[in-house]
Amino acid sequence: MLSRYTFVTRLFMGVLLAWLPVASAQAPAARPSPQVSAVVPVSITPPFSDPEKNLPYFDDFAWREFIALTWPAQKGRYRGLADNGKRYGDVSVPGVWETWKADYELFLPGGAAPATWNSFDTLSPCDPNERLAPYTKYLASFDRFHGFNQAGLKRQAGPLVSQNRQYVRYEFRVNNTQYNFIINPPSRYPGPLYLAENLHGGTDNPLEFPFGSIGVKASWRIMTGVPPEQWSRYYVTQANVLDPVSGRCTPTPVGLIGLHIVNKVVGFPNWIWATFEHVDNVPAIPGEKSQGRAPYALNNGDPTTPPSPMGRPIDRCNPPRRDPEPTQVVRMRPIASSTQRTNEDYHAAPGVKGTVWENYQLVMTQWPTHDGTDSFPNARQPQPQTNTANVAAETWFQDSRSSCMACHGRANLHGFDGVWFLPFNAYPRPEVPCQSLLQKDEKEQE
Repeated sequence: MLSRYTFVTRLFMGVLLAWLPVASAQAPAARPSPQVSAVVPVSITPPFSDPEKNLPYFDDFAWREFIALTWPAQKGRYRGLADNGKRYGDVSVPGVWETWKADYELFLPGGAAPATWNSFDTLSPCDPNERLAPYTKYLASFDRFHGFNQAGLKRQAGPLVSQNRQYVRYEFRVNNTQYNFIINPPSRYPGPLYLAENLHGGTDNPLEFPFGSIGVKASWRIMTGVPPEQWSRYYVTQANVLDPVSGRCTPTPVGLIGLHIVNKVVGFPNWIWATFEHVDNVPAIPGEKSQGRAPYALNNGDPTTPPSPMGRPIDRCNPPRRDPEPTQVVRMRPIASSTQRTNEDYHAAPGVKGTVWENYQLVMTQWPTHDGTDSFPNARQPQPQTNTANVAAETWFQDSRSSCMACHGRANLHGFDGVWFLPFNAYPRPEVPCQSLLQKDEKEQE
């Protein structure tokens, strides 16, 4: 017969052993496993209270949306649908995000009404006498100089010139949810919102985009003059690229070097921000594992060459040059070590490994914390979480106290729900005299 001590001991051990598997099953993993899927993630439940511990989960979210948006798209009646019959890495058709509505389909001459979501029946920014060719990329705009400059804190920043002496071009697109909200907002807004007269701003009736809204901004390198052996490392596609001097578009191969993704997720009304870039943009710096290889898109490979200062924005008062000097770009802050590990996990994941997307890396994910009153990472977090930036889209803001949410948060103060593209592009856009633009540039550079 068991003694009372033995019975109690065995009972305790039995209860303990029965509890341990349950407890371990409920404990969140330190890092999630990569998922390769055509389904865009629409929710995230961070398991930890410490933002640093949650970083792998938000970085995983960023990679999952990157994969879903770069999945080969269906070319047919509906825009924005993934083709599940094609494997990931098939670049014979556009990616899902490339079939979304471009800004030139939303902001038309004279404030004309845009076409419905699935329609391509709208004016071509290359020729107002032509219509868009379905599923064709246009790096063009009805404003000839649009798409040359990076975003700035007060106005557009200067242009970026790749090492093959070509201006980097920028493209912006929105998904179905965001597009339909703009052209047909709820009755509490005076819409449509592509007209400046309906963008009153302020805090009385601020814009609130619906959850599920996603916007994408891409940075494209013109591949003219790039040796053919390098092309296989880039996602390369054909685009009708506008020459603002001649006013003509020319079919031109372009390579993706950067991609911003901003996603309005339930529980995160201030959006989740993620930014990717090509591993060959610039050399790795101390604190980073080298994933890229020379020759670099934005760096000449000579460590003694200082970074280039920001130039004047391209506009009608400062048109692009025929043979611009390349911009020397250097990464100022290392990508977070945890983010680097997530990149390695996804680069090695079945479905990604061996595809062109293995040559792209997540630079940073940023999200609101404390009910949106703060963000992670931010200027107060220890390095390397502080002010990490995309060198292809935020070249001259890497060492500032700004960030995705800090810059776009200013749009909240004006009632624009964290986005600037509406007030900056809504019709009509006032024409500022060249002398005023020059004086403003000189003042901001003091």
